[in-house]
Parts: sequence; C-alpha cells; structure tokens
Amino acid sequence: MLMYDILALSAITVILGLASEALARGAEELEKGLSQGIVGGLVLGLLTSLPETIFVVVALLNEKFSVALGSAIGGNVVLFTFGVGLVGLAYFWKWRTKLRMVGDYKVENRFLLLTTLSLAGVIAYGRLNMWDAIPLLLIYSGYVGYRLRAGEKRNSEGEVNKRKAVLYLLLGAATIVALSDLFVNYLYDTAVTLGVPPVWLSLVLTPIASEIEEKVSAIRLATSHAEGGSLAIVSFIGSKIENATVLLALIGIFTDFDLHPALPEVISALIANVIGVVTLLDGKLGAKESVMLIVLYFAMIYFSFLYY
Repeated sequence: MLMYDILALSAITVILGLASEALARGAEELEKGLSQGIVGGLVLGLLTSLPETIFVVVALLNEKFSVALGSAIGGNVVLFTFGVGLVGLAYFWKWRTKLRMVGDYKVENRFLLLTTLSLAGVIAYGRLNMWDAIPLLLIYSGYVGYRLRAGEKRNSEGEVNKRKAVLYLLLGAATIVALSDLFVNYLYDTAVTLGVPPVWLSLVLTPIASEIEEKVSAIRLATSHAEGGSLAIVSFIGSKIENATVLLALIGIFTDFDLHPALPEVISALIANVIGVVTLLDGKLGAKESVMLIVLYFAMIYFSFLYY
C-alpha cells in the first residue's frame, strides 16, 4: 500500500509539474501582447486559484463552513512568506541579482492593501455574512475593472499566438484542478503511513502541498526570463486578492459565520497580507529578504505548534 501511494504521488507530482509548465508557457505567450497585470494578476491569478475556489464551493454545499474558510485564506500565509521567498531565491540563483518588479505592479499592491484593510474590518466585526460579502465583491470587481479598462499593451516584436496561449492555459488549469486534491490526499496518506505527526500534516505539509502548482509555475517564470520574476509575484498577489475577497464573500453569502473560533487562522492570513504589502513596497526582493520570509513562515508554524 505504501509503495502504491509513493508511486501514485510521484506520478501526480510529475503531471502537476508539466501542468505548471503549461501555465507558464501560456502566460509567457500572452505577455507578448498584454501587461503583466492582466496576464499575472487576472489570468494566472484566477487560474491558479481554481483549486481553492472549487474546494470552497464544495465545502459550502456540504455546509462545512470552517473548511471553506481554511481553503479560502490558508494559502495566503504560505504564498506571501514561503512562496515569495522561494521565488526570490530562485531568481537570485538564476540571475545573480535582486528580483525587481516591473510595470504597474503597484496597482496589485494597492488592491492588496485595500483587501488587507477589509480583512481587518471583517475581523473587527467578528462575523462573515452578507454585509461583508458586498464590499468584498466590490473590491475585486474594482480590481478587475481597473485592469481591463487600462488594457495596457506591451511593445513586442513578436505576435501573440492566442490559440497557443489559451490551449496551454486551459490544459494546465484543467490538469491542476483535476489532480490537486488527489495530490494532497495521497501525500496525507503517505505521511500518515510513515508516522508523520498530525500537527505537521495540518500546519506544514498540507498547506505547502496544496499550493505546489502555483509555486512551480512561479519558479519556472522567475528563471525563464529576467522579467518573469515580477510576473510570478503579480500572479501570487492576484490569486490571493481573489481568495480574500471573492471566496470570503461566497462564505458570507451562504451563511452567517462566527469568526471567533477561527481567529488564529484569520489573523495569520491578515499578517501574511501585511507582509506581502511591505515586502513589495520598494519593488525589490533580494536573497536576504527571501531567506527571511522563509524563516518567518517556519517561525509562524512554530508558534502555531505552541498554540496547538
């Protein structure tokens, strides 16, 4: 049984790696004619957050509201610390210089700040319901509307092969949606069989594994060309803006949820958002900052262990 789980896990990992490569290639093709805000923040942001979106909807339909909340915001903690740090280190290893944000990335940072302030308001209110859902949806609608109205075009010598880009993106996204949950389940079963403590599973392995395709495609972008690191970070921000607005709004539409039992998790997501905003204020991400973010993630995990 253990050998079967390991073989299945290995096969799924390879397929998810290929799916992440497809996402990266599709994004690179689109970026020839569109800005990184549209390609990274909207297109990649939406596609890479599809697994969480599906998990949230399924949990809500089954009235598992705590599970829905964890799926909606759990990835923020991982991506804005461990994920951003990993991309920063990969970029430095490849290019031997700091990752520098390009284009109008401050739009994403401003909307991330607005999302963070709204999350703080939700925490202060103590409940997640329709009154929260409306402003959260308005924030994401404003973000999408701003990006689409701007409609920035890049100056490029090559033409965008739209069919090729869409094919890569759809193939990658469909594969990730189909296999992400299966990957986490096989990883969980394998870890349990090997005697990994449950607290390690819930706080370390599962959060990192559930976002693996997003990290792989981001690292692929960061190491493929000099501006790819900026696109990767923008895709992180775009997906987490969507998670902390649309997905939380869905929970508020389905139920009147008391946040107090889940405060440690929600506050961790708030702190992660603040870290994301502060890290990108100067538009640079060096090796030291990247290492500090990874260390910070494991420090947060350590304090979570103490809480448990």
